[in-house]
Amino acid sequence: MVKKKRTITLAAIVIITTTVFAVLLVREYRNLKSYMGYIAENGKSALFHEEYINQRVAFNLSTALTATVAPTVGENDPATLCQHMEHIDSIYGLNLTAHTLPALAGTLQTRAQECRSWADDVPALASLFNDRISPLPRYSFSNYTGYTFDNLRYYIDLDKHYIYIDRLIDSRKYTFRNWLLFDGKKISIEANAISLEIGKKALADLLLGNNIVSHIYKDSYTDKNIISTLNPIFVHGKIKGVLVTDFNISDLATSFYTSERPLLWSFLTMFVEDNRSGKIIQFHQPSWISFPLVNYQAPITRYYTLHIRLDVQFFILSQLLLIIMYVVTTLLLCQYARYHFNRTASLARDNVTDVLTGLFNRKILNARLDDKIRELLDKQIIVTVIAIDCDGLKRINDTFGHHIGDEAIKLLGTAIATSLRKSDYGIRLGGDEFNIILLDAGLDKAREVVQRITDRLQQTDDRRLVAFSWGIYQMSKQDTLETALIKADELLYEHKERKYAPRNRNVH
Repeated sequence: MVKKKRTITLAAIVIITTTVFAVLLVREYRNLKSYMGYIAENGKSALFHEEYINQRVAFNLSTALTATVAPTVGENDPATLCQHMEHIDSIYGLNLTAHTLPALAGTLQTRAQECRSWADDVPALASLFNDRISPLPRYSFSNYTGYTFDNLRYYIDLDKHYIYIDRLIDSRKYTFRNWLLFDGKKISIEANAISLEIGKKALADLLLGNNIVSHIYKDSYTDKNIISTLNPIFVHGKIKGVLVTDFNISDLATSFYTSERPLLWSFLTMFVEDNRSGKIIQFHQPSWISFPLVNYQAPITRYYTLHIRLDVQFFILSQLLLIIMYVVTTLLLCQYARYHFNRTASLARDNVTDVLTGLFNRKILNARLDDKIRELLDKQIIVTVIAIDCDGLKRINDTFGHHIGDEAIKLLGTAIATSLRKSDYGIRLGGDEFNIILLDAGLDKAREVVQRITDRLQQTDDRRLVAFSWGIYQMSKQDTLETALIKADELLYEHKERKYAPRNRNVH
């Protein structure tokens, strides 16, 4: 019963601590899932900020191209600019292979051989693209917190048929040939928009003055999948050109980077999927992947879906302290429970244990033991009772002293204890009286126990102090433990009388 209660208690401790642990893990899982939403919103905010920057660039460029910029003679007048014109095969322009025109920070490429046909725009391009747009104003609803972008921007002039890139490009290695294709002498945005995966409807919206986003396409410059935004440039109410901004992998990674949780970033897989074509831009991936714990999806535009996957390794590492606390707490509580039960059991054993022999004392003869024996008898399991007492203990005490009498009792008690099974009961009633209760054992087994006790005394009682008498009684269903002990005791005295009867007759 006690063992069962201990098992139930230990199981309850494990269940409770595991439940608390599971609740904490589920809460952390939900927090992480919510954090994935924060990452998505923060990244989209950064992309919206970049879209805002593009619109500012487009507006400023439109303003600069509309205004009349008076050229400075010797610096940016057409004659001086044309002196810096280079050409490679059929490509003409400025800063094609080297930075020969420091006033212009980028590269201008065109197929128009006549320099003066486009040179008038160069002062506006130089004044605009040489200045980086400042970060988003501090009083903003955006979550943008100062990411540094390195987007490639280029302006396609549909009027004068040139492309200006906002950085130096070695035109010997790369030219923007897709856009430099033209019908006759004109760049055709309708023909070249195909290379950017821009649909007819989106192109029509662009020509109407709307800002648009391309589908994912493979960039011929970087040879990687990218996304581009296109902003129309108006001069005097008409579209003069298009400002194109390429979002590459590093730009996207910068947008969604979790600067406040760098460890988490190391376990994130992030990519953008084109809803139409299924093409993806994977802009971050851990060095080693096991399996995703959190899968999060969020639309960025009607074209794209952002996918964020958090590897289970982060969850294990981040919850390592909680896991250790769970294990340690569970072990400590279980250890405390075991200690409590062992102490209780020890006190209970001490209460029913005879100090001299280590056998049970008469307190074990209680209603609980009586009920147990009753159940065994009802199941037709044999129960046999043995009554034993030490012969001549008074003579030993009178002759050798009480300490030798105690030794005799101890020798007999030890012989009894070592002759029984764990399921049996060895009981010292007091003085030199003992009882043995054998479970699932009949008269023959009881006699074997008596013989084992005798043999054990032969080995341990060097002075042959101990002799004992016994009575064996096999219980029936009608017996109680009390009546069985009385009957065994009666048989003991019968055995003692038979044993010492001849000696008594000789005395008389």
